[in-house]
Order: sequence, then structure tokens, then C-alpha cells
Amino acid sequence: MSAITVTNTDWAILDAVASALRGATVASKAVFAAVHVTASAVQFVWARGGDWPVAVVEYVTTVEAEGLDGERDCALDGRIHLAAAVAGTGADESARIQEALRLVNAAKNAIESSLPAAADCVGAARLHARSVEWGQVALDADTNRPWVAATLPVRFGYVLGAGTAH
Repeated sequence: MSAITVTNTDWAILDAVASALRGATVASKAVFAAVHVTASAVQFVWARGGDWPVAVVEYVTTVEAEGLDGERDCALDGRIHLAAAVAGTGADESARIQEALRLVNAAKNAIESSLPAAADCVGAARLHARSVEWGQVALDADTNRPWVAATLPVRFGYVLGAGTAH
């Protein structure tokens, strides 16, 4: 059997996303007190019990298709779960929604300003992806809970030089 090299590009992207979130600051203060990486949304519930605000980068899947010249066009799908402690506000949830959207926008800005090095636009007959694509945000602003949470789907496109470049 021949020797192989594993570049593990999908992990490199996840690691870069987590690093960008860990480094995010506003007015010299860290945006997120804790950042975790997981492959299970269940872990997100566990992570909310610690430091606030928290960001959890969830790996969902990687899809790929053969490109025109033997390269592999890939897309990594993930979710970024964000949560912060917020006191109940009664019928007006504006403060809870404001905090959730602040975290979403901070995460987007942090990642866009430090885009993973491997992220790239890809396109082939069966797969098209931008270097970064943001999905539709889902908020959990239930006033019965002592936190507010948001889930931000994200997709990163990237190219592998060959079928043996994983």
C-alpha cells in the first residue's frame, strides 16, 4: 500500500471558525466567554450551562462532487449555536431578540473577517458553493428561559486538488 497524506481540510475549516469566534472582540472585550466544537446539537444544550455568552460550532456533514479536472468540489455544512443569559422581559421580547441578533452578527463578522484559508467558491455539475454561505437564523427567545439562543446555519465551499487529497 502506498503512503498517503491526510490534509483534513474540513477540520481545518471548523478549527478556523472556532478560532475566529474565540478571537472576536468588541471594544477590547471578548464577545464569547466560551467556544466549543461538536458534532451533536445535544452537546449545545450541555454547553449552555457554563460561561455566557457561548458559541458552539456544530459539524453537520461534508459533501463532495468530482470537478471537471479530477479535483473534488466540497462543501462543509455546519451550524453555529449562540446563547447568552438574558433575564425574562415579559411580553416585550425586544431585548432578548436584540441580544440574539447581536451574537449572530458578531459571529458573522468574526468569521467573515478571518475566513478559513481553505474556503473557496466551488462549482461543478453536481455541487455549487460559495466560500461562505449563511443560512436562515432560528431564534429561541422564549421568555420562560433564563437565556436566549440562536442557530446560524453555515456552508463553506472548498476544493481538494484530487480524490486523494482528503
